[in-house]
Amino acid sequence: MPGQASTSAAASIMKHVIEVIPLTPNASTSNGPSTSSASASTSTPASTVQPIPLGKGTNGRVSGKFWKENRGATKRSHLSPAIKSKSFEQRKALQTKEMAIRKYIKDLKDDKEAKDAARKKSIADRKKAQAEKERLEKMKAKMGARRLDRLRRRQGRSKKINQ
Repeated sequence: MPGQASTSAAASIMKHVIEVIPLTPNASTSNGPSTSSASASTSTPASTVQPIPLGKGTNGRVSGKFWKENRGATKRSHLSPAIKSKSFEQRKALQTKEMAIRKYIKDLKDDKEAKDAARKKSIADRKKAQAEKERLEKMKAKMGARRLDRLRRRQGRSKKINQ
C-alpha cells in the first residue's frame, strides 16, 4: 500500500528528528544520537510536550526571538501638567471659558474693524462728492464762457475788439 509506505517513511524521519533535537528538557544536550536519549524520546509521545504559554498581559506581543525583549503597551513619555493635575470637568470648564474669551475678543475686533471701515467709507464718499462738485463748477464756468462767446458773436463783436 502506497499510503502506508509514506506513513512509515514519515515516522522514521520523525524518529530521526526527535533523536537529533531533544524535545524534553531532561534529555541530554549532546548533538549526536545516543542510546539513552533515543530510547527516552521514542517512549515520550509528542502530544505530551506542553507549549510555552504567553506571558501575562502580553496579548500575543511576543516576537519569539530570544534576543529581543518582550513588547509592552505604549507609554506616553510626557504628560502635560494640565492633563496630570486636572480632572476632565475642570479642563472642560477652562476650555469653555477660554472659548468665551476668544469670542468676546473677536467680537471687539470685528466691531473696531467695522467702525474703521465705516469711517474710511465716509471719508471716501466725502472726497468723491467734493471732486464731483469741483467738476460741476468747472463745467459750469466752461459753459458760461462758451455762452458769453456765443452772445458776443451774435452782437458782431470779435475777440480783437473786446481786447
